[in-house]
Amino acid sequence: MLVEDVMRRDVVTASPKTTLPTALALVQRRGIRHLPVVEDGSLVGIVSDRDLKRAMASSATSLERHELAYLLDRLTLAEFMTRAVMTVAPSFPVEEAARLMVKEKVSALPVTEGGRLVGIVTETDVLDLFVRAMGAGEPSSRIDVVLKEPSASLAEVVRAIEDVETMISSVVTLPGRAGRREVVVRVKTINPGPAIGRLEARGYTVRNPWRG
Repeated sequence: MLVEDVMRRDVVTASPKTTLPTALALVQRRGIRHLPVVEDGSLVGIVSDRDLKRAMASSATSLERHELAYLLDRLTLAEFMTRAVMTVAPSFPVEEAARLMVKEKVSALPVTEGGRLVGIVTETDVLDLFVRAMGAGEPSSRIDVVLKEPSASLAEVVRAIEDVETMISSVVTLPGRAGRREVVVRVKTINPGPAIGRLEARGYTVRNPWRG
């Protein structure tokens, strides 16, 4: 799946001349945490709700109320926005975007195409995709299977489950303990007992099996 499949296209933006109070009111009203800054259609910066609150706090050091209001009304995003913005393209793989967010410790990536902002992908979008991919949003059961050896066939696990007429929602392989691969299978039943029994009969180890 690509970034364009999960990104939000109706991006709320601001300009470099947007004042701090206006930007803060905008993110609060729209319930967003990241505000890309656009000028003449091109992305020139980004601010987060944390950036806005930090700028607000740093301005409120020892000023009188009327002095603070005067200062904030003139403080624009151009003065404190992040200019070196990390971006991805719509055709970027979602898992690579997630890896980039983890590595760089950022919680959102503007999506650009030809220098133009076309969307934004956030950690919430990635987590939502993970939940859907794992089939956790529907009545189902999870089966964690430890493969007998690294080269073991994934098809054999799938075949064993389908042999007992159990439908599979999703299959994910992950590195497990001691270098062994684990297969996380989400099945469309609240009683995975028959599938677990067939896997164990074929020599597979099922972690924390619940048979319904």
